[in-house]
Amino acid sequence: MNLLLIAPEITLICGAFFTLIFDAFFRKKISYISYVTHFIALIICASVLITIGKTFVTETLILNDMLRISFFSSFAKCFLLLLLTCIILLGVNFTIIEQKVSSEFMALLMIATAGGMLMISANDFLTFYLALEMQSLPLYILCAINKKSTQSSEAGIKYFILGSLSSALFLFGVSMIYGFSGSINFSAISALYDVNSAQIVKDIPIGVMVGFIFIITAMFFKISAAPFHMWTPDVYQGSATIITAFFASLVKFSALLALINILINFDVNWSGINNIFAIIGVISIIVGSLGAIYQKNIKRLLAYSSIGHVGFMLLGISAFSKFGFTYTIFYAIIYALISLGSFGFLNIILKKNSNKYNHEDDEIANKIYDINSLAGLSKTHPKMAFSIATLMFSSAGIPPLAGFFSKFYILSSAIVGGFVIAVIIAVIFSVVSAFYYLKIVKIMYFDQPANIIDLDDNINSKFIIIIVALINLLFIFMMKPIISSIFNFISQI
Repeated sequence: MNLLLIAPEITLICGAFFTLIFDAFFRKKISYISYVTHFIALIICASVLITIGKTFVTETLILNDMLRISFFSSFAKCFLLLLLTCIILLGVNFTIIEQKVSSEFMALLMIATAGGMLMISANDFLTFYLALEMQSLPLYILCAINKKSTQSSEAGIKYFILGSLSSALFLFGVSMIYGFSGSINFSAISALYDVNSAQIVKDIPIGVMVGFIFIITAMFFKISAAPFHMWTPDVYQGSATIITAFFASLVKFSALLALINILINFDVNWSGINNIFAIIGVISIIVGSLGAIYQKNIKRLLAYSSIGHVGFMLLGISAFSKFGFTYTIFYAIIYALISLGSFGFLNIILKKNSNKYNHEDDEIANKIYDINSLAGLSKTHPKMAFSIATLMFSSAGIPPLAGFFSKFYILSSAIVGGFVIAVIIAVIFSVVSAFYYLKIVKIMYFDQPANIIDLDDNINSKFIIIIVALINLLFIFMMKPIISSIFNFISQI
């Protein structure tokens, strides 16, 4: 029974190894091995979905209380699997061009996703750390997987060095908590320092609080919250576009839910630690909004935009309530879908134009990703222009799109939590951020193109982009049942 409850993770890991073994034996016998590996990956995703359906159970602790399986974790795994499936479909052209790494690309995606699933289910810090590294190690390789790009190699090295520092901070925090409490299990620590039973803050050792601060600092790095965001613009720009889409959607979503998993199961609200989340949230919103204004490269602009979005999510967390966590997860879902559509669009721009030069070098990529390259897109590709405009309006928080409601609920939960000043600052810089989102729309619809760009004839990518745009348009009709479901999942933990 225990193994059945972690069957999704086991299936993904076994699928990754099967993909590598299949490639090793049949690469020379099958001319289009990338299509075959894609098909295998999609079959594995379908298998994982079936196993998740069988693990929808009320809260259950397994493997000596190291993992907590619940409706919340199963829901998160379903959404992660949806994102992984979309990334695999978006990555068809990447693996055709990079035939030599097609199977490795698929295997690394599956292993990283399995790590994210385990993080969300973790119930002690040892399991959490191992899952964190299971996700991080493939990401270091994925960043630098494009050998033709010096920016990709640079991004991989930067992310590896800073990621190692983040892991060190996490381990140091865990060691302090274990040293002062004698446990690394979330349930045991929560029972030992229950916020409802502790009458005074000094009942909780200062070492435990400091250790917890180190842990959340490490997680701030993983979700690229300011001032721990310095890797984000370079990694987003230097990595292959499909990898950037994976970072911005699946990786960020899993890291954020893993952080919420710690907060819910650890039952922490000590001595104003929630103020840290509010402060970091406000800083992230300011840095993200101001940083994006000066960017000419679309990928760097979206990187700073992601920092601002993380700031809003942290404001939702700062309420330290079930509603706050619910609205944060709701926001994370919307942001993940927007990122999927935005970077999926950039992915089909690069492939067609870079093929004209027979290779994908940094100078050409930088020209293609210049924001002015989108000029006249509404005339040459009206459906894509409309879809991207919808996603930009949603990111700016313009009603009645999904992005507006996600921001509205986040700000309302922050007000209930007592962070009125933080909300005022967030609203001001939300208006500032609308400038660069609307600038993209203006360039697509009103500027005359110097060079007309072509889009790849990738039906998978265009279909996903249009569907994501429609979801943002029609989300108002699906909003209440989704929010209610998320709240019910959290309430059962």
